[in-house]
Amino acid sequence: MKTQFARLFLILVVITSFSSCNEDLEIQDTNRLLAEQYYQSAEEAQAAVDAIYNALIIDGNYMRMTPIMGDARGDEVRSRSPWVFLAQTANFTVPSTDGALEIAYLGYYSIINRANQAIEAVNQIEDIDADLRDRMLGQAYFLRALAFFNATNVYDNIPLVTEVQTGFESYFPSNQETTQADIYAQIEADLLEAIEKLPVSYDNVNGPDAGQAARATQGAANSLMGKVKLYQGDYAGALPYFQTVVNSGVYDLAPNYADLFSQDPAVEVANPGRIFWAEFTQSQNVDFNWGGDPTVNWRQFSALAPTYSGADFYDFFPTQFLVNSLTEERTVDDQIDPRYPATILSFLPEEGLTQSYGAPFFLDQNQDYIAKYTLANTGGDPFVCGINYHVIRFADVLLMYAECLANTGNIPAAAEQVQRVRNRANLPDREVEFASYDLNQFMDQLAHERVTELAIEGLRWYDIKRWGWLDDPSRLSELQNNDPEFESYASNRQYQPIPQTELDRNPNLVGNAAND
Repeated sequence: MKTQFARLFLILVVITSFSSCNEDLEIQDTNRLLAEQYYQSAEEAQAAVDAIYNALIIDGNYMRMTPIMGDARGDEVRSRSPWVFLAQTANFTVPSTDGALEIAYLGYYSIINRANQAIEAVNQIEDIDADLRDRMLGQAYFLRALAFFNATNVYDNIPLVTEVQTGFESYFPSNQETTQADIYAQIEADLLEAIEKLPVSYDNVNGPDAGQAARATQGAANSLMGKVKLYQGDYAGALPYFQTVVNSGVYDLAPNYADLFSQDPAVEVANPGRIFWAEFTQSQNVDFNWGGDPTVNWRQFSALAPTYSGADFYDFFPTQFLVNSLTEERTVDDQIDPRYPATILSFLPEEGLTQSYGAPFFLDQNQDYIAKYTLANTGGDPFVCGINYHVIRFADVLLMYAECLANTGNIPAAAEQVQRVRNRANLPDREVEFASYDLNQFMDQLAHERVTELAIEGLRWYDIKRWGWLDDPSRLSELQNNDPEFESYASNRQYQPIPQTELDRNPNLVGNAAND
């Protein structure tokens, strides 16, 4: 289904975006059909749903900016980018006037507005098979929930837009009375709809979506619901959702960790640990998928490859903290943790690591580079990188499940889940030791396990925030030691500012604490 979403939706999307002029809203584009003219059949409704997926692979979402928003602000990587926006995002000083702030903001609302449009379209067309209708709606609700989740975790008090914007007033929603609790409540409501309507997989469904593995599933919706509960500190509420996924028998850990970050389609398809992901391709088409409406010439590549690569843009590099974390333990047969070379590119002849980008190591041998989501271990053109981006994967669910178990009083069961993840890396069996820990000890260990398993996957910053480390002087000091960019962290910088461009367009919009 690599090109399915782009191809199916070429003729339909009216992307809603905020505009500053009433007259502009009245202009009709003769190259597009109006919504009321288009949505007449099940095929057109399906195209509306497919259009939502397409927005996952633009710059504001998983092509580049959403991962960067998490990675740059954590303590696993540092920025050396000449692009001021990336450097200031990493050191918490980006001003609201930086126009690049709206790249992710508009990316999230591309998904939200397309989901709103799809929900309306699916509900207004009568001639749709009931099961297919449910699947379409379930996907739209899931994707809207995902976009709201990302948007509120990056920008805090965002506008809660849940209907198609059709007139002057609806194009200028207010966020003045909207709290993050309101947004989370909407996300949970969407996910309840998604859980009810989505299939476990698309292998045995009838319809145009049959066999298409990249679509949202019940497992993805349960996983995201658990994560939403977890981010609100509701461990007991999150527990059954994670438990459902873990006990479903649908997912497992891929035997080879490095396979998680392969661009070989056969390897990607065989991965039992992928729950939801953004699909990229190795297409060499001429039009890059930075944003806007797709064309048949869209390339659909992952821009993390050149952005993170030491041989290309080289905007970020691993911190010594991350290097130390991944070398803290050796495998049971005295080898380096296999997650190290999949995550970090280093010249370590004593470990057999002497290659870079499919050739003898040609970079500075005294420097460490990012390997994950790049072509550091294989070589190839980074501008046709087709590594799918993991939005939710099974190892993350296992570790979140362990966190919930521990915080609801069952540390022995939590230790079992942690060791299951460690077993894939062939690390020593410490389950009995972890089971004897008190909660604080276990949470410290869990933090380490999440770094080693999930480094540079856009998650560490949000872990740091939700664990309250930014408000704890001793923890903040640790973060500063791990990554000097935290020296310029301020308490009003837990979120990126609402883009000034959006504040200028929308008189009903207010900034967040980072705008002060």
